[in-house]
Amino acid sequence: MNETDLTLEITGKGTLLPPLSARECTQTLTPLSGGSLRRTLNGTLVHVGYKGHLKFQSTISCKDKTAPAFEGIWKGVRVKVGCIQTLTQTIPQGSSRIQLERFPLSLHLYDGTRTPWPVEHRGDLWVSIPPNFPGGFLTYRPLLKMIVTRYNLETDEWGLTVGWTLELEEE
Repeated sequence: MNETDLTLEITGKGTLLPPLSARECTQTLTPLSGGSLRRTLNGTLVHVGYKGHLKFQSTISCKDKTAPAFEGIWKGVRVKVGCIQTLTQTIPQGSSRIQLERFPLSLHLYDGTRTPWPVEHRGDLWVSIPPNFPGGFLTYRPLLKMIVTRYNLETDEWGLTVGWTLELEEE
């Protein structure tokens, strides 16, 4: 049994999470803005800027018995993050196939009454929806390619815990 669903990996170096380093973690995903909000002369709030690159910033924090393998991890290092935070999107009735924005590590399809439905995924960004699906929601844990922006470590010597926080931005 895994201690966590979270994965942190550097290509060619493997996992950054030794045993007892990542139980009961928390993760935030915050959308990064591709522009700013401005008011027109009439006082209407509008978005100004490019909307094509929608990316996330993430903060992961944890307290456990040992620290992740952050030796050699500095600002700018690329990391694959198997998120514990899920993304959810609405699936309209009659949909047969949808395209996700990010690669899914897990998929759960539910109708409006919270009844789970089987979902087919073939390893890309496309998901097949059952033909009689009445509409509902698809929830998934994304795999994100991110860059380290900052991290910190803390140790409670007498409490025998190590805390850590990792801040990242999606490539």
